[in-house]
Amino acid sequence: MEDRFAKYLRLFGTIFFSLVGFIVVLILLLLGIKLLFGLMQHIPWFTYVYKVFILLIPSSLFITCYLVYFRRTAKHPDKTIKWLSYCLFTAALIAWAIFLVLDIITFYKHAYTEIGMYHTYNLLFLFINVACFFIIGIMQAFTTPKEKDWMERSRYVEEKN
Repeated sequence: MEDRFAKYLRLFGTIFFSLVGFIVVLILLLLGIKLLFGLMQHIPWFTYVYKVFILLIPSSLFITCYLVYFRRTAKHPDKTIKWLSYCLFTAALIAWAIFLVLDIITFYKHAYTEIGMYHTYNLLFLFINVACFFIIGIMQAFTTPKEKDWMERSRYVEEKN
């Protein structure tokens, strides 16, 4: 009976201290963010670093995703879809590079605080990029050969042996 009680007590302690740890980490994170934004009032250059960081987020996210999918497309079996994907990925990467350069130039010339003034935060541009991911993903999925389920794989392994 004591062994069972010890297991439940250990389980309760683990859950309780995990919950307390999560709350403490959340409070420390919020205090860190408050300190970070408090520093922006006292250190003027820190505000510009923060703005450049916010400006680089969508570009770095989408460029990284396009590069990952660009590399994965090399293994695709259908040549037509592969080359169409390469063309769309290349066009998107060039567009992101151009808009990133234009946004950095705009930031250094005017230092707008509203994200609506920058090309990489344009909702139509972001929608087109997300739609491009889905369309290319669907095209590649429909032209990929059907994957064998676990029953067919086990039969193939048994026949091979």
